[in-house]
Amino acid sequence: MRAFTRILVVFGAGSCAWLLATVTWVDAAKAQESIAPVSLSDRMSWDQIGRALEAFPPSFDHGDSRLLIMQSLDRLVDIQVQYMKPEDRPRFQEIVDFYRGRVDRGLEALEKVQVKEGVGAFKFYSSSLVLKSAQGTVAIDFCQGPVHNAGEPESCDLYRTGFYLTPEQRDRLARLVDVQLVTHRHHDHADYSLAKRLIQQGRRVVGPAQLKTHWPQLAGGITVPTYDTIETFGPCQVLTQLGYQYATSMPGPDGKRQGVPDPTDPGRDSESVRYLIRIGGITFLQSAENQVEADRWLAKAADRGWNVDVLLSPGQYQGGESVVGFLQGKDYFRLPLHEYEMEHEGGGNRTGHYLDGASRKAFDAKRLMPLLWGEHFVITSASIPRADAAVSAHPWFFEQATGAGEARGDRHIKKDGAGQSAFLN
Repeated sequence: MRAFTRILVVFGAGSCAWLLATVTWVDAAKAQESIAPVSLSDRMSWDQIGRALEAFPPSFDHGDSRLLIMQSLDRLVDIQVQYMKPEDRPRFQEIVDFYRGRVDRGLEALEKVQVKEGVGAFKFYSSSLVLKSAQGTVAIDFCQGPVHNAGEPESCDLYRTGFYLTPEQRDRLARLVDVQLVTHRHHDHADYSLAKRLIQQGRRVVGPAQLKTHWPQLAGGITVPTYDTIETFGPCQVLTQLGYQYATSMPGPDGKRQGVPDPTDPGRDSESVRYLIRIGGITFLQSAENQVEADRWLAKAADRGWNVDVLLSPGQYQGGESVVGFLQGKDYFRLPLHEYEMEHEGGGNRTGHYLDGASRKAFDAKRLMPLLWGEHFVITSASIPRADAAVSAHPWFFEQATGAGEARGDRHIKKDGAGQSAFLN
């Protein structure tokens, strides 16, 4: 835990920000606005969090302030929708209202931010990331919220959450996206609404063959990648590996949990595409929860000039372990995903740990930038630092990347007695 938990920040017309620590003022225009005082703590209200996010956007100068914002969110976003009680619903509605407001902020930024060099990364729900370059825009594993994805969210809101984009927000997003990349069919990685709108506009939706079966009404518009082949889709190139997120996991010979194929019902296992995505001169790796090992595939990709610049999700179990092992000691930047997935236990993975304790080393080394709903961060070639082996080899980094870090306060998928992922299928 950092040494302090409360900072008083005061903004006035023509004034600077006063902190108990030095903070870089990143938006001179705001100095001319009259903004109510924001009292930063790890127990802020929704209104305070919203104003704090405006005052302290993603920046390596704002680590201490953003830690308090993330700790506040960790305390408030703690409901697993499957087990929501009637008395939880008023508090849950506050989460929904805040989220939709942040979606508006994110869409506004996606519309207005001009990316002339590198890539703008725009964060929405859980693993939902939109990458924008001067050439165009790509949505990766977009998902609206903790709703199922067989159709529009109003018809698939199994737990009556209301936690999804408004129709206007869905239309607005679809006008801004050129290509949708989907790793696998799970609700928190594949959005039907966006896919339908993009296909209607003649734009590309890329995903595994299993996605065609999951969305038969959209099957004709879904492109299955040619694996191990460099392909161009709109503003990006991709190099892909076919893997799986298995419905069953169990301890391996070394005691580490591993995903294993279902021998009696293979249909429960989800095809999962591992993507190397090259856009704006930057190469991103997205594995989601792919459990197939990737070290040899990554080595072959590197031989073809496809080195990882930015790591999103490395994968799960043996898949994630192989990715982290391959990348150890190499030059790359981390942009983590998959937090606050509210179909997961306790409201999903937390965010505060990214800026506290051992993992703070990666942030302070400018190798890690966690984003929250509606935020964005521009990555250029200058953002890819020289690797620090002491940071990349730290036990936290390995455990968080592979899904083994539960002891450090991260919330993972709830398992049933057989070791199966309770949310699958």
